[in-house]
Amino acid sequence: MTAHPDLAGRTDGTRFATWFGPEDAPLFGVVDLPVDGRCRGAVVLCPPIGKEQVDAYRGMVYLAQQLRARGLLVLRFDYRGTGDSPGAQDESDAVAGWLDSIRTAVDFVRSCGITDIGLVGLRVGALLAAQAAATCGPLRAVTLWDPVVRGRAYLRKQTALHQMVVGPEDADDPRVTLIGAVLAPAAATALSAMSLRAATPPPGAKVLMALRDSEVDSVGMREAVAAWTAEHFTVHDYESFLEPADFVVRLPFGDIDRIADWMSASFGNHHTGATLELRTTAVVDRTVDGRQVIETLGFEGASELFTIRTSVAAERDAAHTPAAPTVIFHGTAGEHRVGPVRLWAETARELAAHGIVSVRFDRRGTGDTGTVQHGESTTIYTDESRDDAVDIISVSGAQFESAVLVGMCSGAWNSGYAALRRPVRAVVLVNMADWTINRKAFVKQSTMDAGQGSLKGAALALLHRHAATAKKYLRVWMPYRCWLWLGRAGLLQVPEVMLAPLNDRGVHTTVLLSPIDHAAFVENQGERSLRRLRRAGWNGRLVTYPSGDHSLYSTALRDRVLRDVLATALGELTVDSVDARDDSRPELVG
Repeated sequence: MTAHPDLAGRTDGTRFATWFGPEDAPLFGVVDLPVDGRCRGAVVLCPPIGKEQVDAYRGMVYLAQQLRARGLLVLRFDYRGTGDSPGAQDESDAVAGWLDSIRTAVDFVRSCGITDIGLVGLRVGALLAAQAAATCGPLRAVTLWDPVVRGRAYLRKQTALHQMVVGPEDADDPRVTLIGAVLAPAAATALSAMSLRAATPPPGAKVLMALRDSEVDSVGMREAVAAWTAEHFTVHDYESFLEPADFVVRLPFGDIDRIADWMSASFGNHHTGATLELRTTAVVDRTVDGRQVIETLGFEGASELFTIRTSVAAERDAAHTPAAPTVIFHGTAGEHRVGPVRLWAETARELAAHGIVSVRFDRRGTGDTGTVQHGESTTIYTDESRDDAVDIISVSGAQFESAVLVGMCSGAWNSGYAALRRPVRAVVLVNMADWTINRKAFVKQSTMDAGQGSLKGAALALLHRHAATAKKYLRVWMPYRCWLWLGRAGLLQVPEVMLAPLNDRGVHTTVLLSPIDHAAFVENQGERSLRRLRRAGWNGRLVTYPSGDHSLYSTALRDRVLRDVLATALGELTVDSVDARDDSRPELVG
């Protein structure tokens, strides 16, 4: 296939983003295609859900690359109501929608002219693939990768983990909250009823199970392997891949290569030319007054940053004009453009109803921007991420008086950094943890390298612990001006270091902080920073919340953040919202 300039594809003609499926219920997908457009078969990748979907994203991209290199067309996609696909994540029939999404994905690759098709499912994606496989038509091969054996056990573990990490949710909210996902009670019941053992294997398909070493000898897993007459091999250290203790995700490159080799060997050598019908724009929602909310896919700028632009259909032509009010969302760490528990996707669609264009994007090293290199590891605060945070402002086409940048944690830092280098109207900094501008690499690496097992990492971790202890004593007696000087030197965290330059540039700044982030703000002399800033005429706001967690896994806190980001953007970018803004703005604290 020859790439067309209007298509959402990389210039090398190997990766294309598209909407597919029914016009009134499209799904988001990414197609990897061999360079010559000729394929030995096609593979559909079924992702996990929740935080596992986010952590596994680049691993799935790498698998797609490896399968493409072996002459196979590959489709990655988001189930209905997850990731970038339309729909509410807490729909009562969500699980039925996920299964239907798999069948729709298989139908799409068949429509490309490919008849030999395989499935790969990871975690819950494996459990879902096992349920759907027998109803997808003829399949050549199925790989169940670190599969969930029983939905009930999976939900029990995920809800317990959520309780341990986040704490209890609102007792009046009947929804089931997992780490990184929210399910309606009916959907949780449907998922709980599924088991790998009870699923029907697709007739005639070869089956591989890649099993976590801690589960390979369990009774349920042995029964599943026998029921599916599956080949199997063992994978190791998957806690670092799908359950990392921090933001650093370690991809199992060797295991992925083995899966790619096995899937490749399941297909013959006859090549067929693929015919792709790609859709860069789709209706993803409707406003209360019936207007269509549309999203447009693209790889934009010199670095081919993957972007999703959200607007109302009537304003589609205006979406690319300088006058369009625009909100740009920044991801954090290894998270792709959907944001924490899909928050940025949901907020963007809410903003569209008010005539505000939103741009979500993947910086280099995340999501669908760039290729995954063997040995790649999660990085933040890099030269590339800083450049991307600045470049996306130009890519968005917004003028400074009508641009708002929004980000959480390291995404908030990138928002602030970009606002210091390009004129923008406002920034919203959610759970900001790093206030330095002139960064000292060893300050950050002391926390990032500790888990790598290297001598350097151990030494830096020791230095970091001693520095943290010393800081507690310094905070008591050190004059604030000395503290501020060390902050400007990049050695300590001082909110004024970031907030004062933003104020000097006329950037309206809103800071939203969870309880743990507010405690860190206070510990790092945030209150003294605010007193000085207010005397200098600070134009910003600080909003603190009584409960919730840093990562916004808390459903209640995430809902409040959505409302507050929405209210802030409306207050900055629309005239019509001025009267309503006074009622909708959250209470200011500090």
